[in-house]
Parts: sequence; C-alpha cells; structure tokens
Amino acid sequence: MKIIFISFFILISSQISAHECILQGTSAKEITIYNACKADLKKRAPSTDLNNSLLKVKIKELKSENKNLKNQLLDLKIRLNSILQRVDSYLN
Repeated sequence: MKIIFISFFILISSQISAHECILQGTSAKEITIYNACKADLKKRAPSTDLNNSLLKVKIKELKSENKNLKNQLLDLKIRLNSILQRVDSYLN
C-alpha cells in the first residue's frame, strides 16, 4: 500500500513541477498568455522566506545534534584514556 501511495505522489508531483510556459508565437495575444503563465508560476512557487526559515530551523537542529555528538565523543575519549591508564598501571 505504501508503494502505491508513494508512486502516486511521485507521479502527481512530477506532473505539477513539469509545467512550463512556452511562447507559441510573437502576436500580442500569445505574449500576454505567456506572461500570464509566468506570473502564475511565480505565485505558485514556494516563497523564499519560507524556505529560508525552514533551512534555519534545520541548521539549528543540525548544530544541536553536532554539539551532542561532540560531547559523546569527548566522553568516549575520556573513558578510553581512563581504561588505558588502568591497563598501563597493571603492566608497570
């Protein structure tokens, strides 16, 4: 069922994004239709402000994840150094 839904979504989204405005001729009527099509496409396009805010949120999440991973790595280094010191003390 999931495969059917995903296939349907991909099919629909590819048809939506594949729409292009094509200038058919040089008459005033055809140029007006072309310009109206271009203006309509701009209205449908997602705003750059929304994209920028979503990217900022994603960057914030990634920075937080990066900080957590660095802390985990530091903790692991400390534990490994502790183990190495114990092993050295037994060997000496």
